Amino acid sequence: MRKTFLMAIIAIVALSMSAQKVQFGVKGGLNLSTESKYKNINGYNAKSPDFRTGLHIGGVVNWAINDRFELETDLLYSMQGFKDRVEVDTEQRLHDKNYSVTSHYLTLPVAAKVNLVKGVYVECGPQFCYLLSKKDKLEYHEIDDSFDSNNTKKFDFGIFGGLGYRFENGAFVNARYIHGLTGTSKVFEGGKNRNIQISLGYLF
Repeated sequence: MRKTFLMAIIAIVALSMSAQKVQFGVKGGLNLSTESKYKNINGYNAKSPDFRTGLHIGGVVNWAINDRFELETDLLYSMQGFKDRVEVDTEQRLHDKNYSVTSHYLTLPVAAKVNLVKGVYVECGPQFCYLLSKKDKLEYHEIDDSFDSNNTKKFDFGIFGGLGYRFENGAFVNARYIHGLTGTSKVFEGGKNRNIQISLGYLF
């Protein structure tokens, strides 16, 4: 992952040196996030993780290589996680309980963008993430924090694809699907990030 990150930085520097135009901006919006199914969560029998809503916000740097190709990097705060129903064995009886996880990430997506027609573009690229904090909550139960530094991966890597539209005044709207490739836990199998981002932004 470090080699991939280094290669991405080198590519950004090389392309920025040949860019025709550099713009800075801001963006923010909605996250619809979940994680792929864990085989075991806190000793409870997890079912199928569902999406939860969150938000993202941060800055944008856009390099126009030519009229058709662009490179864009974002530095975003991203609130993610998932919801689930788990079976809890209490007094030899199984009860379904609501279970939720909240993850706070600092993310660095690097997008290669292709302008299809005026205003419309497609994009794809890698995303590098650093976990700021992660907490879980079980309905009516206090449980041990399973996401401490000993068993949670701080770094996450994924890929994304998206579609957007840029207005002539610099405002833009886009949607991305982000597919995590590395598990978020050191002790549980599964748990890979899945996130749909819908953003509004502006390039100055």
